[in-house]
Amino acid sequence: MPPSDNTRDLADAALDEPYCRFLGVRALNVESGSARLELPYRDEISNPGRQVHGGVMSSMLGVAGRVAALSVCELAAPLSAASVEINVTYLSSAVGEGMIAEGQVARRGKELTHVRCSLASAAGKALASAMVVFRTVPSEDPPPAAVTVERGPAQQGEMPSIARALSSAPFISALGIRLDRFIGGRSELTMPAGDHVRASDGSLHEGALGALIDTAGALAAWSNVRPKPGMKVSTVSIDVNFCSSSAGKDAIAYAHTVGRRREIFFNRVDVLTPDNLPIAFGSVIYRIVLPD
Repeated sequence: MPPSDNTRDLADAALDEPYCRFLGVRALNVESGSARLELPYRDEISNPGRQVHGGVMSSMLGVAGRVAALSVCELAAPLSAASVEINVTYLSSAVGEGMIAEGQVARRGKELTHVRCSLASAAGKALASAMVVFRTVPSEDPPPAAVTVERGPAQQGEMPSIARALSSAPFISALGIRLDRFIGGRSELTMPAGDHVRASDGSLHEGALGALIDTAGALAAWSNVRPKPGMKVSTVSIDVNFCSSSAGKDAIAYAHTVGRRREIFFNRVDVLTPDNLPIAFGSVIYRIVLPD
């Protein structure tokens, strides 16, 4: 069933946000309660070796969930429409290939819409899955209160070469993310509020925030090990909770490794504005397999 004129406008506006244009997201099909989106490959969305960055994959899942949720929204502007949570499980990597994201509304409530999302390569290989919880209400939320997070020890000396290499990946560089701390199971990254990482209201896009959390958690894990030839690494899953708008301010991600099970690293990430207003928080499970 095609969406109504109002929901079509909302869904179209979600795909026309600056961050979606930067990624290159295209709509293949949007109906009431479902969305199918395409992202062609280009080097700017990759890690070294042309592997699509995990933050791009989570972004595609989040956008698919957002568009599917808005395709059943009956509220007229002004309204508050934002994701509450996205939980992503990574199944495989995409190397030098485009992707297809699909979102299907599983349950639509008065305020919360739950969307099941999947991501596959253009050739049909399963890449990731996610559940997106999306909230729509006919009014704005009150502003958040400032919080504090533990920053850990100061950076000592020059940033290690592995940290410089990881933080200079094409996608991370394109987002303008800067690595400020990488030591003892902790990382700290800053993402400037550039025009290309914004949503239509001028705040940082949820997809860009998810990519920041993904990267910060991975770097916290990396700061615990000494790189060796033959290592195998991957993000197992990320869970992101969006607690307020960034209001057009930069985002600072503070990540630390909470625990470890041999090759599995459990990492917590808090994202704040420079004046300590909470934007999002989440967890990243990261895998680093060291050779024997």
